[in-house]
Amino acid sequence: MSTRRSRLWVLAVAFALVIGACSGTGSEGTTVPDTSGGTETTDSPSPDTTAPPAEPVTVRAAITGDEDTINPYTYISGFPGWNLLMMQYDSIMQIDSDGIPQPWLADSVTANADLTEWVLEIKEGVAWHDGEALTADDVKFSYDYFIEWATGRFSRDLRGVESITVDGNTVTIGLGAPNPAFDQVALADVPIIPQHVWQDIENPGDIAFEIATNVGSGPFKLVDYTPDQSYRFEANSDYFLGASPVDELVVVVFADDAGANAAIRSGEVDVIFERISPEQIELLDAQDPLDISQGPEFTTQMVNFDVTKAPFDDVAVRQAMDLAIDGQDLVDTVFLGAATVGSPGWVHPGKTVYNPDVTPVFDPDAANALLDEAGYADTDGDGIREFADGPMSFELIVNSSDSLRLRLAELVAEMLGNVGIEATVASVETATWEEAVWPGFDINNGRNYDLAMWGWSAPVQANTIRIAQLVHGDPGVGFLNLTGFDNEEINTLSAQLQVEADSAVAADIIGDIQALMAENLPFIMLAYPDGAYVYNSDVYADWEFIAGQGIVNKLSLLPASARP
Repeated sequence: MSTRRSRLWVLAVAFALVIGACSGTGSEGTTVPDTSGGTETTDSPSPDTTAPPAEPVTVRAAITGDEDTINPYTYISGFPGWNLLMMQYDSIMQIDSDGIPQPWLADSVTANADLTEWVLEIKEGVAWHDGEALTADDVKFSYDYFIEWATGRFSRDLRGVESITVDGNTVTIGLGAPNPAFDQVALADVPIIPQHVWQDIENPGDIAFEIATNVGSGPFKLVDYTPDQSYRFEANSDYFLGASPVDELVVVVFADDAGANAAIRSGEVDVIFERISPEQIELLDAQDPLDISQGPEFTTQMVNFDVTKAPFDDVAVRQAMDLAIDGQDLVDTVFLGAATVGSPGWVHPGKTVYNPDVTPVFDPDAANALLDEAGYADTDGDGIREFADGPMSFELIVNSSDSLRLRLAELVAEMLGNVGIEATVASVETATWEEAVWPGFDINNGRNYDLAMWGWSAPVQANTIRIAQLVHGDPGVGFLNLTGFDNEEINTLSAQLQVEADSAVAADIIGDIQALMAENLPFIMLAYPDGAYVYNSDVYADWEFIAGQGIVNKLSLLPASARP
């Protein structure tokens, strides 16, 4: 990771934040004669050494797009919605700056040899925001509740849980099959919720914002919400790992990144909780007191197509589209070099399980030859090839709030046009875009698009075992399979991966899946952008960059001593 102001940072750097003022030392007492013949000691006058109380620290953050009421059933996006959710709630484990799950609400987490039983020793002395004690019963209740009252992310995290038992402070979870990723996918992801608040709520998806319901154990409490405008969080002064040095976090909603950039320039906000575009890095870093925290992330930029309908059901078309797109040009032009070219096998080249034999290839001549051979000709000479249903002309939808992704879409459309495939960029509201690609956030609802720009937040790439969720043809396993892809060989390997306890064997399976994905292309990977975040260092500077995820995390707002 690099920071331009300091010239050299490592990936997980922590700044020192000095809050108090240094106080002077008074003069020592002097000895004066005692008229009775003895001596006495009296203090000479000295300046007041009492440090003035520290001014409350308020950090104002910008996001683009409303995240609803930010409880486990209402938050909208994986980033930054989940990140804001986890400012209020805690999980059993917490990802550290290196991306490794560490015990958090638990003193220890252990698993048996075949990874079918996980034992959690729950911390004592942790309290909910309302003062009630957090117990092992709350942990069991949380997992049972998410399983019973399904919510996309957390219910999926807990797939395979067959039993949960409590004995004192010990929670034992039994799985129906080995799950080598259970610590990262479930224990470090699922928020623990208070039984005494949620036990009588039978329609959790319909909850409106209420302070009484919005009770977590995290370092912040959400105390005010104005839809489409702002959120106000107050620090939890009784947090079990120590109160945040930030007393108040105000999150302001902007329509797009241009508005957020203007706000931090003017001092309206102190940090942008979303990545800034590469062309803004030098401009913002040049303005004091703004600084940039930058490093590699596991977020993705990609092109999705509906592979269940023509012509995208033809692998030759998908291969030709991949050959027509110059990933390096996208990285150089859109990201100004601050990204890694996408691998056709999905996995980031920085991951230890990356298959080095799977590399991106740009060859428009080969793309044209492939389409010619497959019978997709331009019979009327208008520059657009035809297929059985008419011209190969399609709408490429993209969310209008993301200017960077819009620029990617424009360049991708231009590259596809060079091989006779017309892609017309359609910029739509985020909700419209999401509903087209992922209706109701449930792939069982199908899809309503031909071509779409898409991307996943860092946790999907961070845990490489989740590759199966993106490509398995069974919606029960491939619940992130937004293109309708189905391949028997990949399905078999993906099913094996889900239960493989030997990490070396799992790595081999992941390598084989990457090779098959590069051949069959369930989607087209474009790039893995670096994360660059701008903040006002005069207001707060102690942001912690988690490997692959960036600075928007609870560690950034905790004392250094509380960070794993």
